[in-house]
Amino acid sequence: MNAILPRWLYVTVSLGMTGCASDSRLSLGVSDPCESLQSIIADFDNGFASYRGARNDFDSFTLFRAREELVKGHCEVWLWAGGDSAYVCSANTPVEEVAEQRYQNSLAFVEECVGSDWQKETVTRERDGNYLGLATRFTSASKPGLVISVQNITPPGSYRNLRSNYLYIGTAGRSPKPE
Repeated sequence: MNAILPRWLYVTVSLGMTGCASDSRLSLGVSDPCESLQSIIADFDNGFASYRGARNDFDSFTLFRAREELVKGHCEVWLWAGGDSAYVCSANTPVEEVAEQRYQNSLAFVEECVGSDWQKETVTRERDGNYLGLATRFTSASKPGLVISVQNITPPGSYRNLRSNYLYIGTAGRSPKPE
């Protein structure tokens, strides 16, 4: 296994425990995260069908519990009307330092696992003129239409000023875009 992964897991779990009780449950849901990430990327063209578990239908999209989770208990597959899809892992914390460390660790994990064929670009997230945080996008000519995005955001008016970390793997049109 890659040397960065044990450190990533250790830091994610230990920092999660300093945030709040709900964060202490963060752990890897797979034995080889890089291999799982590569498999998830490979299933993009199938709308992540291999990863769809129990479903909940809504007006404009369907939400599936992920059958295989990079972050245990925190991953889903989203399928929108019109065919867009994404594999998404998310976690919240009220502690800014925890969110920033998760963001940095997730960036290192994705960079290590996808390799040099993927281009990286960091963009500022805003909504209605309000700063939300950062998103780093990874794209590759070998997977047109696919974006891997690592995000660290604080939505305005969020409960207890929660910081949200996302790992988004999916349709480029649903990912934060460069300006």
